[in-house]
Formats: sequence, structure tokens, C-alpha cells
Amino acid sequence: MNAIQFVLALFDASGGRLQGRTLLQKKAYFVSLLSGVDPGLDFNAHYYGPYSAVVDSTVAQLKNLGFLGEGCMGYGVSSDGFELQRYDYTLTADGQKLLAALRASPEYRSVASAVSKIKKAGDPGYVELSIAAKTYFILDKRGKPMSPSEIRREAEKSFNWTIQPGSLERAVKFLQQVDLTEDAGQEQAV
Repeated sequence: MNAIQFVLALFDASGGRLQGRTLLQKKAYFVSLLSGVDPGLDFNAHYYGPYSAVVDSTVAQLKNLGFLGEGCMGYGVSSDGFELQRYDYTLTADGQKLLAALRASPEYRSVASAVSKIKKAGDPGYVELSIAAKTYFILDKRGKPMSPSEIRREAEKSFNWTIQPGSLERAVKFLQQVDLTEDAGQEQAV
């Protein structure tokens, strides 16, 4: 499965639409982990957690080819003068046609199963998925269990990410629900 097929399968399994670039990135991150399908997305640390330039460019390519539609919703202006916007994406009829043969593949079924697992874990929004992605990214890079306080320190020190204790607890719960980490207590290692 290549990046184009992966992104199309992700959209299809997500009901044909995703709201927001951050949510798209985090769902792609977790779906690639949970499905075992690795089309070379190459996630790296970024402002809101793991980010893939490959996912971003693939979405732009699919949009330019008419397989994805893009809408933009404005939310006003931030305190520092920047316009706040959310970009929403939907599969077009032509995008649906591309999926016809793809739906029978084992990789598609793996992607769909991973999306289903995320939904069963509460289908978190972009903020919660961002915190969970940051948490897993740190744990994966460290390669050993860490306490919640160690995760927060590492997030700040290495990535300039701030993770609040309550947010971290919800992130750990999500990671446990999707089987990406062991059960963990309040200050036990995750």
C-alpha cells in the first residue's frame, strides 16, 4: 500500500470525511501504528505532536486531482493577529471510485480495523489525539517505561510540548484502550 492508497483508505474508513489537519495527522499516525501498514509516512516531532510531510503532500495531491474536497471554516482572529481556520476534507465521487478495488485488499482491512479501534476507544478529537500522539511518540523514542511526570518533563525539554496532568491521564487511558501501552497507575511507569 502506498501513501495515496493509505490516505484514501483512512478517509473511507473514517466515514469519508475528516475535520481539521491536526486530526487528520494524528489519525494517520495512530492508524499507521495500529494497522501495521507503513507506506513510508515518516512521522517527526512537530508543534502539535507527530507530523508527516508525506501525509500533508498526499492530501494536497489528492485534493488537486479532485479525489478529495477541501473546505475552510474561519474561527476569528487569535490574540496575536493570526486568522484561526479549520480545513475539512471529504472524499469526492472520483475518490470513491478509486477505492473500489482497494477495499478488497488486506491492507485496507487493516486500516479500517485500526480506525474502528480508535472509534471504540471513544473516537477522541484532535486535542486529545494530539496529547496521546505526543505521549506515545515520547515513549516510543525513549524505548522504556516512563512515569507521567517523566513524560511531561521530556515533552517540555526535548520537544517544547506542554502536557497537562489531566490531559496526560486521558492520553494514557486512550493508549491503553488501543493496546499501545500497558496498564498504568497515577505515577507508575507507562
